[in-house]
Amino acid sequence: MIPKNQKFKRATVVDTDYISVTEIAGNEVTQEQIDRMCNRYYWAGEYCTGKDVVEVACRSGQGLGYLAGIARSFEAGDYSDEILAIAHQYYGNRISLQQFDAQDMPFADGSKDVIILFSE
Repeated sequence: MIPKNQKFKRATVVDTDYISVTEIAGNEVTQEQIDRMCNRYYWAGEYCTGKDVVEVACRSGQGLGYLAGIARSFEAGDYSDEILAIAHQYYGNRISLQQFDAQDMPFADGSKDVIILFSE
């Protein structure tokens, strides 16, 4: 058990080439990858309908349009400016996209009903 007064150091982010390890919208993918993506977004949609939602680590934004269409409000972000630029290019001003670290999100505590973070 961890003592209540235990302090933790914040993880150090290493300069990483996220583009080479991320599925990017527009890349060729398998039917299995498409099925997995659809399943995860349709599953998340059950929790997001009519709620204030943020997706963390949104990558190039493959499922953002779906969630934005069913949520009361929707925002998304990613740590990588390079990957986020791809989402910005597609969505423009239709979806609020920000660069941020998942450990330090720019939202007030309790301001979102659902926070989504899909990991691969």
